Amino acid sequence: MASHALEDVRSWDELAVATSPSIGKTAQGVQCEEAPLATHGKVRRMIRLWYDRYMRLPATRFFENVLLRRQAERFYLVFGGHIFFQTLRSAVKLGLFSLLAQHGRLTRSQIAGHLGIADQPARILLLGCTVTGFLRKRGDKYSNSWLANRLLVKGGPGYIGAYVELEHQAMYKAMPWMYEAIRENRNVGLKEFRGDEPTIYERLAHYPELEQIFQDAMQELSVQANRDLAAFVDFSRVRHVVDVGGGDGTNLIELVRHWPHLRGTVFDSPTVCEIARRNIGAAGLQDRIDAVAGDCFADPFPAGGDCLLFAHFFTIWSEKKDRWILEKCFDSLPSGGKVIVFNMMQRDDETGPLSAAVGSPYFLTLATGKGMLYRWKEYENWMREAGFIKLQREVLLRDHGAIIGVKP
Repeated sequence: MASHALEDVRSWDELAVATSPSIGKTAQGVQCEEAPLATHGKVRRMIRLWYDRYMRLPATRFFENVLLRRQAERFYLVFGGHIFFQTLRSAVKLGLFSLLAQHGRLTRSQIAGHLGIADQPARILLLGCTVTGFLRKRGDKYSNSWLANRLLVKGGPGYIGAYVELEHQAMYKAMPWMYEAIRENRNVGLKEFRGDEPTIYERLAHYPELEQIFQDAMQELSVQANRDLAAFVDFSRVRHVVDVGGGDGTNLIELVRHWPHLRGTVFDSPTVCEIARRNIGAAGLQDRIDAVAGDCFADPFPAGGDCLLFAHFFTIWSEKKDRWILEKCFDSLPSGGKVIVFNMMQRDDETGPLSAAVGSPYFLTLATGKGMLYRWKEYENWMREAGFIKLQREVLLRDHGAIIGVKP
């Protein structure tokens, strides 16, 4: 590149000979007197210093700061990912973003005083949060970025504090086993959690506190994504939605509130259904939503549904299991019934987005060892081969989408 081109000189001795009037030959080919060796070395050093300072350094700085800047920053974010995440978690646990949302712009000493931490740890914390864009610094005062106000302020509509804690307590334990998971094609990271069940979802029953964190995290994800599902996908011709793997009921609570004619059923494991029933009762919707415990791979779907919804579900399993489930859906639904796959989606050309690249290793290394974030066209092909028609692709927000198929 630029800096290499500038160094395309055979040797510093040759450069010195070519540029010094007292060394080497003159333009007429007359041999000049040899300069003393000391003078020769001094000239060489001066020429090299001049070249380094005024040619190579500016060229290299331009190359690094302009041409390579984006790649270098990406590298730092990946290489220091564990540090940046723990900085974020520390800030969330300390309540830094909630503090700034409440009090506005504060100095470092004011922040340290409110949080009860010493000055130097405060400097380190604030530097990390500023360089990653969660905080803004003007003069000597700090404030939240727009994204921090939306996602990291406790009590806010987009708060993801439970998801941050889930990453810390579950994903960070398992992900050091990713290399082995890739080599062995199974969820090797599951060994970090006691039990003999084959997936993390079943082993969570041994960890009631972590299971609650998991459900809270899924609720945070569902609250944001499923508002879009309810608002932008047409449920006007659906009577009864069965939410397969419906978790704590957040999906259906949002749907039936938005569509007053809808009824719904959560279909999930027994312990999860207990959580769903509590949430449904707290929402006052027990007359429109129920919860049925079962295993979608072993038990029939709950009766009465004319729409089977799979929200953040197919990413968990292998292509073989997903195809089998879609065939089971086709056999279970009445004519005109619908299946809806709602997920973060991978682009059809397999170039992203980042959410697909972040989520997929979790499904391999910890969750089941089978799933990933699949491409749009994969779901569409599987639905079509299962017998569904009138396939409809709905591109939504935050890398989410819905694919809808109808049974003829």
